[in-house]
Amino acid sequence: MSTNIINVGYDSTNYYVIASDLKKLLIDCGWPGTMGKLRGQMRRKGIELSQVNYLLVTHFHPDHAGLTQELRNEGMQLLLIEPQLPYVEELKSHMKPDSGYVEIVVEGSFVLKPKDSRALLKKAGIDGEIVPTPGHSPDSVSLVLDEGIAFTGDLTNEFMLTEEDVVCRASWKRIYDMGTKMVYPAHGNIYPSK
Repeated sequence: MSTNIINVGYDSTNYYVIASDLKKLLIDCGWPGTMGKLRGQMRRKGIELSQVNYLLVTHFHPDHAGLTQELRNEGMQLLLIEPQLPYVEELKSHMKPDSGYVEIVVEGSFVLKPKDSRALLKKAGIDGEIVPTPGHSPDSVSLVLDEGIAFTGDLTNEFMLTEEDVVCRASWKRIYDMGTKMVYPAHGNIYPSK
């Protein structure tokens, strides 16, 4: 199936919509209080929020997950990988009361084991898998498409790693072992794998 990747990011963060022949998936969402920016960016790219079926958060930091519940309230289904569950609740503790943050309700989300993500994505017309890629944070995940594209969130760029950073190195090895040719990071430009 063919996929189209649209960057709907703003400020300093990339947010990607993957549009297959069947469904649309948003990877990451912005800071609390920035729904207007996200909606505006999506409209400029020809996408309405109501057209996006799924949301995948690469990790539960405010610039990647701040709009999660607002998007769920708009009808998006949240895809969660089991190791991320404790960090959904933890995000709340990092938010100031006046931030505009809407607490995330896990109930009704798709909570998946990593090995089960492929089947759900397939139903959405996306050939790939969501894999744990700890390093930047323990709850980090990446979406790796079979066509060789990896959406890595804030996983530290492999060119910046120290020899001692075995956790990030193992995450990059996992991504590359899956045939990654292009990396779509949350910050900066896309780049070819090494």
